[in-house]
Amino acid sequence: MDIYSTSFTHPRRTRHIHSDFPNPLPPDPAAPEDVDKLAIHAMSIHNLHISYLPADHGHRGWNFYVTGPYQQVMPARGMLLKDCPVQHRTAIKVARADILDAPSSKPTLKSDVRRKLDDIAGATLAHIAVVNSPLTLSSRTPPDGVNSAGWSGLETERVCELVITGQGDSTELARVRLLVMLDELSGLHSEMCEIDQKLHAIVAGRKRHVLQSIQEETATNIYFPSPLQALVGPDIIPNTTPTPGVRQCQNIIWITGEFFGVQRARDMLYQLSVSKRKSVISRDTVIVPRKLDWMVLDRAEDLKSIMSDNATFVQFPPIGSSASLITVFGDHRVNVQRTIRSIMQLACQYYVASFWLLPIQFNVLLPPTTLNSSQVTTLLKQISLTTGAEVVFKSMCFEMHGLEYEVRAAVNMILELDIVKAFHHEIRFQVELANEHREFISGKKNGKINKIMQTTNVKIKFETFNDHNFLIDVSGNDASVLTGLTLLQEELPAEISFHVPEAYHKRIIGIGGRNIQRIMKKYGVYVKFSNAEEFAALGGYNDNEDNVVARTPSKNAINLENLKQSVMEIVNPKDKDYVNETLSIPRRYHRTLLGEKAIFIHDIETKTNSRVRFPDKETASDVVTIFGPESQVQIAAAMLLEHVPFEADMAVPPSADLPKVCGSADFITFVERIKREFQVIITPNVKTPTPSPTNGAAASSSSVVAVGDVGEYSFKFHCQRSNSDFLLAAREMLEQFLLNHNVHVYPSPTAHTHKRGDSFAEAFPHFDSKVLSTARRHESVELTRSEILGDRRLRMANSSPDVKALFNAPAYIYDLEEHEDSQSAYGPPGTGLDYWTPLPPIGTGMTTRQRNTEDALKRGSDSLLESKIKEQISKPRSLQNRAQSLDLTYSLSRITEASNRLPQPESPTTSTGGGTGGDSSPTSATAPSFPSVYGPRSSAVIGSSSQRAAMRSDADVVDEVSRVMSNLGL
Repeated sequence: MDIYSTSFTHPRRTRHIHSDFPNPLPPDPAAPEDVDKLAIHAMSIHNLHISYLPADHGHRGWNFYVTGPYQQVMPARGMLLKDCPVQHRTAIKVARADILDAPSSKPTLKSDVRRKLDDIAGATLAHIAVVNSPLTLSSRTPPDGVNSAGWSGLETERVCELVITGQGDSTELARVRLLVMLDELSGLHSEMCEIDQKLHAIVAGRKRHVLQSIQEETATNIYFPSPLQALVGPDIIPNTTPTPGVRQCQNIIWITGEFFGVQRARDMLYQLSVSKRKSVISRDTVIVPRKLDWMVLDRAEDLKSIMSDNATFVQFPPIGSSASLITVFGDHRVNVQRTIRSIMQLACQYYVASFWLLPIQFNVLLPPTTLNSSQVTTLLKQISLTTGAEVVFKSMCFEMHGLEYEVRAAVNMILELDIVKAFHHEIRFQVELANEHREFISGKKNGKINKIMQTTNVKIKFETFNDHNFLIDVSGNDASVLTGLTLLQEELPAEISFHVPEAYHKRIIGIGGRNIQRIMKKYGVYVKFSNAEEFAALGGYNDNEDNVVARTPSKNAINLENLKQSVMEIVNPKDKDYVNETLSIPRRYHRTLLGEKAIFIHDIETKTNSRVRFPDKETASDVVTIFGPESQVQIAAAMLLEHVPFEADMAVPPSADLPKVCGSADFITFVERIKREFQVIITPNVKTPTPSPTNGAAASSSSVVAVGDVGEYSFKFHCQRSNSDFLLAAREMLEQFLLNHNVHVYPSPTAHTHKRGDSFAEAFPHFDSKVLSTARRHESVELTRSEILGDRRLRMANSSPDVKALFNAPAYIYDLEEHEDSQSAYGPPGTGLDYWTPLPPIGTGMTTRQRNTEDALKRGSDSLLESKIKEQISKPRSLQNRAQSLDLTYSLSRITEASNRLPQPESPTTSTGGGTGGDSSPTSATAPSFPSVYGPRSSAVIGSSSQRAAMRSDADVVDEVSRVMSNLGL
């Protein structure tokens, strides 16, 4: 009886983690005692030998060595893969206030939350821990759409993490149950419904668009179980209170939301499942068993993505069962075929190699030379540990299974062994490829294959495998087979697919295909355009929307992107370069955005030719994906963020006067002013410490506060993310208000922070005008102009459907000089200060901000200008040089001819007026000014005009400037 020995590492070092998975954490290696129990249990059941070693010093996993009869080794191998106690981890970010008592002073788990966590941990066999998030402070990572300069000193909602650790399916089951629990804590109703697992993806639709529409219509959260549930890890029999006796948790779907919305969503899911059940079709196909095990263990997220993209369900055999048949269920033939095609494409990444040891000469009288078992054991463990491939030895043959670089490294190691050099070798690589690439790889009259065989002296043979893939065998006697494999890989197809609207196809192809033939010949790439009928029959290439595929040998893959750019040259920017743009929106807002804000999301999709896709609810991800043209996705992201609220907290020291101040009429007036001017809502959060009664007779009449219990004192800021850059000014004004009422505040972290100056203004220090304001400013009160300009210009351009907004600077750039009198900056309404109102809502037709002044007078009136100029003399110097709109530039250019009548300065230090050139704004009456650096020098500057200027009074200067500006009709 032949002995079959295999050595493999689990979990593999190439473990694949999907990018959309929330907080991906590497799996923890199993504890030695747990692995020992599993190995002893497997040996007792299957009657064979199992040994194990820590792989990579125990940081990656364990390397197992199993030897015995083949019929017993394979079930034992499957048992080790399925039940190996590898700890998987995932984390859910949650607001600390939701699950903790007194989250800022003495955080402890709420009693009802602790009880629910214990119930979930017991039902799912997972371990749940509450830990502080490393990103608790807002100053570390600003959220998407929030200007980092506008919220320094504020703290976003404090979060902690629910870290879930468990084997196999435990983590995913526990994550769904925890998400349902968090929804219940926020006041939502939850229910579950049971639908056959095979129908889940079919009901959800391609890319889950049907499921998203149900969530839109009912304003609910729908949590699906994993389609790969019950394949890995111990079998879990839930003992949940609401569903006693349920043994198959892979069929359970959870729904949370308002009560009637949950009922509607459940009914819609049931109706869809009943209708889809009648149209389900299935298709069987064959894959090498070890490739199936590798897919389920290492490419689970890719398999889930394939099923979600195509609205299909794939039924896999048990891990390690040596069964090769999979069944694909779907409601449409195209979806089923595309799923099989995608899985087969995934299988092509897994290689198989054989290394046969043949005797140098054959003699009937002498027994054949063999390797002893101790040598084989050491070799298998060493090769598998070093390369990561699974290595098998049977009947004087080494077999290697794994990814291409792992298999190649294993063959190289065997070639270098001294004991192997006593034998003849036959090395064989097995490569799997799609049938559609058969002619591509062979070339015209098998020219490519014949050339490789002649060059490297290897044999290449094609073998039929199944309806979708075929096998390529590359065999040789020495290391030349590795060279042949390299040359073959250079001829394997590399492809790229993308979307081009069908209206452009004929224009790109040209008359008789001239245009596309020229492009293909230039880059050596084959291009295939699919019309509507072919696209419908195909279901898309790499992505569901792709209708063009470009294919070339791997050695020429660098030209694929160049060809794509050439094809896209004549496509309108709004229709080309479809990409995925991701932005982070807190999970708790997704249900509201999908429900109440659905009409705005559809409007954004229509205007930008994009699609907004929310993450699967069960992943607990904050990442929202926008799929659309590259020129439009940024605009769609900015428009979407307009509807996302933003909250931040400002903590203050404990104060006995704070409750009284927050209840005063002045505070209410102040809050209303901030809301009116900045569109920022300030809400006090004052929780005084709870007194506890004292012992004895005094208990009825007095109480004391527990030591260390200081209560909670903070202010919460609410605004839209589009107005987030006003948060800093609102916080500064609140701090000044509290200081005026004898309430202490924590020192601002931005008070002494060095900020980037305005390089444009600093480049012209001799211009002290209102347009080019000096760089001196109160840094913590107002943002630097360059930051406002960059942020606001981008937002206006992206948020407005008007194309002109992409090129015009907004007319609301504002700036304050450094305040000498801090009280004037934070005074109550009526002190003469004016601020800028927020942007109007999308769709109102208003694209500029309007200034709020105390008298609400028309901005361009002469009387207002005169009064403002006269007020400059009496106002402090710090409030005079506000930046103005640039729309005065053209009119002010006409002041040049009249400026000669104004006095010219004798020196820069004594100047009181004068022109600054055609493109500069008029300076204030008392601001220092310099003569024009562009105009010609006149003798009047040095002559008697300068002497007359020294004697002229300030009042005359003001009257002269007022008269000139009135004549210009400003």
